[in-house]
Amino acid sequence: MKNPASPKVFIFAALECEAKALIYHLGLKKNTNNNAFTIYSDNKTILTITGVGKVAMAGGVAYAMALYPHLQMPVLVNIGIAGHKNQALGTLHMAAKVVDSESGKTFYPQMLKNGWPEAKEIKTMSKPCSRYNSDCLIDMEAAAFYEMAIRFSSCELIHCLKVVSDNEQSSIEKISSKIVNDWMTNQLTGIVTIIHDLTALKASVCSTELNDFDEIVQQWHFTVSGEIKLKSLLQQWQVLSTDHWLSMNTEGFSNAKGVLKKLESDVNALEVYL
Repeated sequence: MKNPASPKVFIFAALECEAKALIYHLGLKKNTNNNAFTIYSDNKTILTITGVGKVAMAGGVAYAMALYPHLQMPVLVNIGIAGHKNQALGTLHMAAKVVDSESGKTFYPQMLKNGWPEAKEIKTMSKPCSRYNSDCLIDMEAAAFYEMAIRFSSCELIHCLKVVSDNEQSSIEKISSKIVNDWMTNQLTGIVTIIHDLTALKASVCSTELNDFDEIVQQWHFTVSGEIKLKSLLQQWQVLSTDHWLSMNTEGFSNAKGVLKKLESDVNALEVYL
């Protein structure tokens, strides 16, 4: 089976049971190539089963994106299950804030549309955890997903969707593959709606001309990976600011690395003050 020429949406799940309903609904076919991860796809969607945990998720995102190195602003979505102190089993939530419990790294997805599921903080742990924090979802992949995904797209197009699988009344031990599949099936309409909304947003963002890119690559030498990162950062800048970045940075840069470092810092500053 050949890979899609230009996929628009990348979906990542730790477990097959978390993705089974979506795979069936979208009509995705299993990629029979000798991949390091299990991949399902059609002409516009790539769904990767990464395995459980931060390392597996980060590896799965990096691997899938490396298969398509020249994409412009793809939609990246992590679907799966998470615990919560008192939310009802099977309810769907989005991440408003994602925190790595070990490193303390924090990420803020940009919430853009009314009518989406209730947004909550997600705290990512390295091991299964039943010590629930108040009003905080607990999972094992979201922070690793987001930290890797932000290298390839803009935060408006990167989101985590989690279905509550355990709480103080129902322990982790009660979770089964069948139950997870049932929960994900019940929430399929909401998940698909969000993916469609993000796909429409991507089309709107990518229809605009990318400012400064040609001028920058003419002035400084970038590697292939450097050009990909430059394009992603300029796209993020253009979503968040009406100014041309290059015209605001007339000081001399000695090399492409310096350009990327300053641009990334400026993009992060814009996101903080949204």
